[in-house]
Amino acid sequence: MSEAPHYFECQEADPADWQLKMAKELGYVPPGCLLGGIVVMAEVTAGRSPCWGCNGPRERCGGQGKQP
Repeated sequence: MSEAPHYFECQEADPADWQLKMAKELGYVPPGCLLGGIVVMAEVTAGRSPCWGCNGPRERCGGQGKQP
């Protein structure tokens, strides 16, 4: 099981990160998301968009903008 907080330095997210894969399939994050699944699911569980606090490269992931 992968528990990386993010994959910003990688070409793509770890395909074994099942939580991220599930979040992408459910539409919580865009298909190019590079956050780790454990972070994504924690944010979703807390009622927040994972994109809101993400410092990732939007030009690569296609995510929403940050929220204050």
